[in-house]
Amino acid sequence: HHTEWSLTPFEVLADADEAPLYEPGGVCDAAWPAEGDSPPPASLVEAAACLSADLEAWRRLAAERSTYDDPAVTAGARARRGEPGLRLDPALLLARVCRDLGPKPPPEAPTALALWGGALINPLPSLGVSTEVRGAVLEAQGAAERVALVQRAVSRSIANLEGRRPLF
Repeated sequence: HHTEWSLTPFEVLADADEAPLYEPGGVCDAAWPAEGDSPPPASLVEAAACLSADLEAWRRLAAERSTYDDPAVTAGARARRGEPGLRLDPALLLARVCRDLGPKPPPEAPTALALWGGALINPLPSLGVSTEVRGAVLEAQGAAERVALVQRAVSRSIANLEGRRPLF
C-alpha cells in the first residue's frame, strides 16, 4: 500500500496483530530516547528546543477561536470561505489530538518531537492552517531533516495564524 502523499510502502496490520506493539515492552512502548542510544548533538537539541517552543506558540494560536476572526487567516475548516468563523471548535479538536498524541517528547528526542509536531499541526479532521508535512517528515533522512521540515511548516503556519502571510 501507499498513500496519495507518499510512495513509501507500508503494511496495514489487523488490530489483533498491532495490539502487542503497544503492550509494555512492545516497540511502541520505547522510552524517548531509547536506552543505550547516544545523545543527539547539542545543535540538534537546540534546534528541537526552538521547535518545541514554536509548537506551543502554534497550539495557543490555533486553539483560540479569535484567531479565525481575521479572514486573512487561511483555514480550510472555515464555515464559509473568506469569512470569520470555523465549522468546528479548534480548542476541542486540538485537545483531542493532544490527548491522542500523548505528552510532547523532549528536545533530547528530536525525531519523536518532529513526528509529534507534524501530527499536531496537521490534525484530522484538518484545520487547514498548515502546509501538509506528515509524509515529508516520515520520508526525511534523519532527525535534523525532520526537525527542520516541521520547523519550517510551523513557522509558516504561525505567520498564517497571525494574519501576516496567508498560506495561499
